[in-house]
Order: sequence, then structure tokens, then C-alpha cells
Amino acid sequence: MQAALRRLTEARATTVATVTIVLCLLGFCGLFSFFILRGVEQTGQQLEAESQAAAQVVATNGGWMAQLARQTLLRVDASLGPFLDLQNEQLKNAVGSLPTGVNVYVVDESGDTKFATVPGMGTINVADRRYFAEVRQGMPFYTSGLMISRLHGENIFIFVKRIERNGAFRGAVLVSFNSKLLQEFWASLDLGAGSTVSLVRIDGELMARYPQPDGPVDLSDSVLIAQYLPQAPVGTYVSKASPVDGVARVVSYRLIPDTRILALASIATEPRWAAFRTAVWTVILIVAPIVLGLMGGWFWVLQLLRRDRRQREDLQKALETNTLLFREIHHRVKNNLQSVQSLVRMQEMPTSAKVDLQSRLTAMVAMHEHIYRHDRYEEIDASELIPVVVDDVVRSYGSHVEVSYDLSSLPVDRDHLTPLSLLLAELVTNALKYAFPDNREGRIAISLEPAGEGRCLLRVSDNGVGMAEPLPGAPQSMGMRLIRGVVAQMAGHYAFTVDNGTIFEGELALSLAGHQDPVAAQ
Repeated sequence: MQAALRRLTEARATTVATVTIVLCLLGFCGLFSFFILRGVEQTGQQLEAESQAAAQVVATNGGWMAQLARQTLLRVDASLGPFLDLQNEQLKNAVGSLPTGVNVYVVDESGDTKFATVPGMGTINVADRRYFAEVRQGMPFYTSGLMISRLHGENIFIFVKRIERNGAFRGAVLVSFNSKLLQEFWASLDLGAGSTVSLVRIDGELMARYPQPDGPVDLSDSVLIAQYLPQAPVGTYVSKASPVDGVARVVSYRLIPDTRILALASIATEPRWAAFRTAVWTVILIVAPIVLGLMGGWFWVLQLLRRDRRQREDLQKALETNTLLFREIHHRVKNNLQSVQSLVRMQEMPTSAKVDLQSRLTAMVAMHEHIYRHDRYEEIDASELIPVVVDDVVRSYGSHVEVSYDLSSLPVDRDHLTPLSLLLAELVTNALKYAFPDNREGRIAISLEPAGEGRCLLRVSDNGVGMAEPLPGAPQSMGMRLIRGVVAQMAGHYAFTVDNGTIFEGELALSLAGHQDPVAAQ
């Protein structure tokens, strides 16, 4: 039963250690997972918020460019007058304050350039350009997609107005924007590597972009034009692969008011996620020693528990061995004492001496038998020992005296077991010998009470004839000397009184601690 309890305790300790470390690891993993998920969510929200803010900036500047182009087109057309005078001051004033990168052209009905704000441009014919064909066919205003300039080979986009006089087509006014203007927007937004800003017609024709593409791009089949724009004029979505360069980005778009132009701002996701992964790995590298420490601590605790179990097993084996040895010793002592009893019975000696000696040996036999039967070698409960010793003495004497007990549960150490047993045997033997002559019936009462630290009050009384003298037998009898000797050995004092029988009262030490009693020391 004890072994099962020990195994259960060890299993519980191992289980507690394992459960504790598992809970710690699960708690850490849960917390770490929460922060990762929260970081993913915040990174996504941050990308969306930044791209939306950037798209608003691009839309504002794109709206400014569209308004500038429209107002410039109207002023130039008005300044030409009814006869298309290209030399008047009004035309010069209309184009005199244009920003860098913005140019104005006037072409006639054949597509030949008649006026340009670009010095020394020469004559260039634009009749093959789509924007010219559109206004020649009657469209009052037109906005081009991205084009390659024939003057300097750079990317441009153009706002065009049809010139009409007396209902007849007389040419067109062009306002050209260099796509490099978007670079200034892009730099001011500081969106990071891989980000872009763009202007796109609502039919999907790319007008301008930074970083610049190699040439015109048709986005009419993209999710922006085919899916998101029909749902809302403003929005944000994740593009796994850009139709221009294949880069994954978060894209925000806005329809510029009073135009057919979309402003786009997109942020490359990979640099942000790479930074996030780097942060996660940094945290992992920081906390990895903690996790390893927890694992090492768990392993160390398990090793300690295993070592402790082995030590307990070794101690238990040693204890069992010692218990067996003690049991064997007491058993052999009991057998030897019984052998001595047998020898005493066979020895020719006075009957009185033989009875006294046998009662003392009986007490010692009973004591050793009680010890090894109960496997208690350090302390014995006096309330258990006294009846065993006394009953065996009465039984061996062959008397029919009734014995009553009133015993408190007090521990007796191994150094006081033999003196106490001998004292009880001598007192009971004296009562049986002297208190009940003619084998009359009687009663012996034995009581034991605590008397302080490690001490007791022992009282043995009978209802016999009482003692004629204070001491049983002669003053120097063997029984009296034995009583004095064992009482002194137990650091005690005693007295005999006669009151309807003989009464023994003594205060005795039951352990070494009781030898410090001041009364006993006197």
C-alpha cells in the first residue's frame, strides 16, 4: 500500500511538473501567436491606411493638374481669337505662367504644329495620334493615355481641346504633362521601395506612373477596372501581382472629382512583411533562451524527481532491510528469553524465586514480541504496551485477578521500554504474591497519565489485604531493589501507600527528554 502511495505521489509530481511546463509553453505560444496575429493585422491595417492617404494626395494633385489643363486649354482657345492669331499678346499671357514640365501646343486642322512653348521645336505633325483623331471627329475634350514624346522620348500624357470656328474644325490645343511630375509626388509620400503612384483613365488606359513603365499599358482587364471600380469610386485592395511589373502591393484608388481619371497609390507588401518577419525572428531569438531554459528546467526537474525516486527506493530498501534485521533481532531475543524461561523452570531453586524470575522474563518476552509484531523500533505507545506485558505476567502466574486499565496514549522510547516492562512485571507480581492470599479473587487497577514533557504518572493499585510494612518483603529484597533500580533508571521517584490495598504511585521519564525534569533531578 505504501509503495503504491509512493508511486502515486511520484507520478503526481512528474505530472505536475510536466503539466506546469506544458502550460507555460502553451501560454507562451498562445501569447506569441496572439502578438503575431495582432502584428499581421496591424501591418495590414497600416499598409491600407498609408496607401489610402497616399491615394488622397495623388488625387488632389491629379485634380490640380486636370483643372490646370482645362483652364489653360480654355484660355489658349479664347486668346487665339476668330482668326487663330498665334502672335498676339493674349496667347503669350495665357501660357506664360505654366509650371515646369507642362507645355502647350497648337496644331492646325492638318495636325501640323503651329505654336509650342518648347523653344526651337520645329514643325511636328500629330495627325497620326489618337487624341488628334478623336477631336477631329468631334470630341470637344480628350485626355490621352501614356505616350512617348517625339521631342525628347520621355513619357507624357496630354489634355486636348478641339478648336472650332464657324462650326468648322480648325485644329486643336494641347497641354502636355511630363510623367516625371509624379516622381515629386512619390518622393514626398515616402512610401518605401517598390511603391508606386499612378493616374489611370477609367477605361483602364494608364496615363502616368512612377516608377515609369517602358511604354503604354492597358489595364482594362485588371481587377481595378473590371471588379473594384464598378463597385465604388474609392477603395483599397490587395494585388498579388501587379499587371505592370508583377509585384505584390496594397492598392488604393480614388476617382478624381469632375474627371474620368483615377488616382492610385500602391505600397509593395514584401518589404513590409520582410521587416515584420525580421521583427518576429528577432523576438524568437530573444525568447528562445527562455523557452530553452523552461525546457531545460523541466528536464532538470524530471531528473531530480527520478533521482529522488531512486534515492527513496534505496532508502526504502535499506529501511526494509533494517526493519527485517530488527524484527529478526527482537524475535531471536524473545526466543532466547523463552529458552531461559524453560531453563529456569527446569532449574531447582526456591519456588518464590523461580516465579519472580519467570515473571520478569515474561515481561521482557512480551515486550520484544510486541515490538517486532508491530515493526516499531523507535517508540512504542505505552497504552498498547502495558496491557500486553501485564496480561502475560498475570497469565504466566496463573492468577484469576481482574486487571483494569486507564491509560493515556504516551510514547515510550527504546531506552525506557525494558525498565518500564520490568517495573510493571515486578509491581504486578508483588500484588499477585502478597495482596491475594489463598488464591482469592481480586482486582488490579493500572493508570497512566502525562506529567509534562516526556514524563508520566504511573499508578498501580490493588484491592488486596495491603502491606503490613511499607515495602513488600524484606527491606533488601530483590523485588524492592529492582523497583528502585528501574525507577532511578527512568529518572523517577515513587511511593507506596496502603488504602484498601497497596498503591504504587510514581513519576517516571518515558524518553530522554523526561530526564530534564527538575523534580527527578533532585
